[in-house]
Amino acid sequence: MNAYTRILAKKYPTFRINCVCPGYVKTDINDNSGIFSIEEGAEHPVRLALLPDDGPTGVFFVLKEVASFVE
Repeated sequence: MNAYTRILAKKYPTFRINCVCPGYVKTDINDNSGIFSIEEGAEHPVRLALLPDDGPTGVFFVLKEVASFVE
């Protein structure tokens, strides 16, 4: 998925195309054993959806940070 994100970002330079890991979120699928609430987990994808036109693209975010292997 990380590679495909970068491919799409290059193919469509006018779009901001990124991927995000919201962290270990409490959901029914993990029997609510996560660390973050639904609201905390949703914060990260929503922040990316609201990036300005000159924001980063082709990047993998872990929570609010760019993944270390990308830089």
